[in-house]
Amino acid sequence: MPSTFEWTAAVLLSFVLTFVAHGLFSAQAPASYFKQWCIYLFLDSAWGNLFHFLLLVPARWIAARLPGSKVPPPNDETQWSEQEDQVNDTSIIWPSPDTIANLPPDWVAPGCGIASTASDANINASAAASKGHSSDKKRRSAKGKPKQPSATNKKDTPTRQPYYLNHTRGSTSIRKASQRVGAAIGTLLASFLLCSYSSTVSLDDIGLGTGSVRGVASDLALGCIVGSSIIVCIFLLELKMGWIKIVGYFETVDPKEVFAINLSWDVLFHTGVSINEEVMLRGWMFILGCRGTLQYALKAFDKPHIASGVAIATSIILQSSLFALMHVHSPGSTTVSLANLFIGGAAAALNVMVSKGVWLGIGWHFGWNITMGHILGRTTSGIPMSCAVVSVVPRPSLPGKASYVKYHGGTFGPEMGVLAPLSYALGTVLVIWLYGWESLQAWVDRLAADVLESRHA
Repeated sequence: MPSTFEWTAAVLLSFVLTFVAHGLFSAQAPASYFKQWCIYLFLDSAWGNLFHFLLLVPARWIAARLPGSKVPPPNDETQWSEQEDQVNDTSIIWPSPDTIANLPPDWVAPGCGIASTASDANINASAAASKGHSSDKKRRSAKGKPKQPSATNKKDTPTRQPYYLNHTRGSTSIRKASQRVGAAIGTLLASFLLCSYSSTVSLDDIGLGTGSVRGVASDLALGCIVGSSIIVCIFLLELKMGWIKIVGYFETVDPKEVFAINLSWDVLFHTGVSINEEVMLRGWMFILGCRGTLQYALKAFDKPHIASGVAIATSIILQSSLFALMHVHSPGSTTVSLANLFIGGAAAALNVMVSKGVWLGIGWHFGWNITMGHILGRTTSGIPMSCAVVSVVPRPSLPGKASYVKYHGGTFGPEMGVLAPLSYALGTVLVIWLYGWESLQAWVDRLAADVLESRHA
């Protein structure tokens, strides 16, 4: 569990930043748009971290009691933290030997079916270790310097992950979900606080106010349908092109665990991701960016519609860049994946403009992620899976043969593949078709009118 110092720091930082935000927004001279943008980012992060700490306590308690759970000893904080930060559990053998035996020869990757026992060894060693000097020394060593992979480990890397996919157990997934749900709660609270303190952006502007309740269900449903439909199209194309192969149905990567339970943690995880990223980036930050840059654009351009276009384009670039940078350390990330995510961020901004809120984007984001990662078994930005309705293997890279990574996206997944830009374009067309070009134009006109009215007030 987090130490007393970490708990104290998390609580103090959240409340101090809230006090600072209140002071900045309550002053006679309102804070600049840049300051508002920054304070939101810090406030969102601080509250998200605190709520993660709060949710981690019950998440660990539940994880230790799940069917087939595999967790460290209760008092070994180092092992708990390492397991929760784990991207791919190398103790899991996937695909199973039976699955590999049924694959065509040109789909069998060298060394597949072999798992490293490093995770098992670490957990077993921790369970056997006493609380004496030896255990303390190990903890200090682990915190003091990162582990350097040996030559053997480097050589073994392809055999541990022959099909690129990252896997983890359900008992780990629930703890990862607690982090993302905590971040989502922090985002919602930060948005509520700053919208209460400032008149620049209101909850109704984001789609979180009482006046926006009527269309929430339909926006969520349409967004989910659009997002999941696009992924189904990608999946069918990849299957047709021979870039992936179906190897099973309703599987957990650890046969001792329960599919329905594991899937529920994945649903929680991606619900948290969708709310956190859409409300933060496409909600408060995008709208604030539009209004802030429009103030300056109106000084440079005589015609309001040109100034509005420049402001919207600038804000899209800002939030899309931040969206891409948030994934720079995701497993398998490359310049191609970041460029594709930048395009995806731009497409997501359109959701806010045509639907006048974040709920369409939340539905799209959730439908996209859950369908890609846990319905159709494809990696979503390198996020590890504990189960999938349809299990697939991406075509492996074999010695002397062409690599298919640029097609199916490798460890990062389809968002790094060649079909990603086309899928975002398809989503944009679908959204415009569903909501109409007039909705987009109405949002742009309202943006200009609100800013001009605030300048004359």
